[in-house]
Amino acid sequence: MIPRRFRLLAVFLLSLLLMIFLSGCWDEHELHTLFIVTGVALDESDDPEKMDITVQIAKSQSKSSRSGDTEPQENYIILLKNKSGTMMEGLMEFNRDSSRTLMLNHNQVLLFGSSLAKQGIKDHIDLFMRDQDSRMEVLMIVVDGRGEEALAAKLSQDRISGMFISRVIRTMSSVSSYYQVRMLDFVSRLLEETTSPVVPIVTVTKKGKMEEIKITGMAVFKGDKMIDRLSNDETLGYIWAMGDVKHCNVVTSTEVGKAVFQIIKLDCKRDVKIRQDGGIGVKLSVNTTLSVGEISGFSETTSEELMPYLVKIAQEEIKRKIMNSFETARRLNADIYGFGTSVYRKYPKEWKSMKDSWDEIFSDIELNVQVKAHIPVTGQITQPLGIKEE
Repeated sequence: MIPRRFRLLAVFLLSLLLMIFLSGCWDEHELHTLFIVTGVALDESDDPEKMDITVQIAKSQSKSSRSGDTEPQENYIILLKNKSGTMMEGLMEFNRDSSRTLMLNHNQVLLFGSSLAKQGIKDHIDLFMRDQDSRMEVLMIVVDGRGEEALAAKLSQDRISGMFISRVIRTMSSVSSYYQVRMLDFVSRLLEETTSPVVPIVTVTKKGKMEEIKITGMAVFKGDKMIDRLSNDETLGYIWAMGDVKHCNVVTSTEVGKAVFQIIKLDCKRDVKIRQDGGIGVKLSVNTTLSVGEISGFSETTSEELMPYLVKIAQEEIKRKIMNSFETARRLNADIYGFGTSVYRKYPKEWKSMKDSWDEIFSDIELNVQVKAHIPVTGQITQPLGIKEE
């Protein structure tokens, strides 16, 4: 019989051997064999059967390139371009003609030129949904013009424009999660069938020798095709109607003065009802807490009259923007709010007869917006300079 101490020693040695030979990743790749993708842009091609594909790759920075901010953009990124019928063909061509393999795991943004977006993008995102190296959380952006222009933009704030756009969108998501549209969110709205997806739209503009990239609204889709856009003001109305908003400004201007409020918190509850005539009525109950960021004028207003008046004009401005956004959506016949889904959840039986004619029903919706605002404080001073003090 083998002594117990020898058996314990044998188990220890076997465990040590297993740790040595079975550790590590079976599919690991050396960094020098990879191109790390930070942005992908898809644009309309002069060949109607193909599309222009641009891939932005972040270079590994050397010590000298990190020592100052005077390095040209070419020292930070590589742009690969080709023309292919599908994304898979494009990736295969990139890998075939390159000394390294494209790595999509760290891709930050998926950009669509506005012309291609108007033609439809469902087929173009199929690979990103199926490929195991791609992420469903990648941000979708429409570029006013060509997507490749955004990837090639020379920015003063960030040398890698794909990373810059991603950071801007994620910063805006702290205001409202509806600014951040992932591929997963876009596809989910497509599957709802009656809900129209919206995607942030950015514009590239010249500023001296550099460029700027700014969010200029939301691209509105009908199915997978872009049909129009919301301005930044209309986008505010849209996100306020969706609720869960923080750190957003409300700018008001009247004949007696101007006031700028900051939304501390804004929630919006919706209630859908079937009208007696068979149409749909939607009630939006907005409840918001505001702080006064800046006020000017109101010289003829007493301090006792000021606070109720500020609450009143803030409520009116929030309601006005929500209604303006809704009128634009109704004109486009695009249910960007998901009202159809709300009707389905509350009236599943009645929805069966409404679904096929939802476009006509949506254009006839009666929207009732009620805003309740609360301003707990006015700031470090209790009244604007020059206001009457009784």
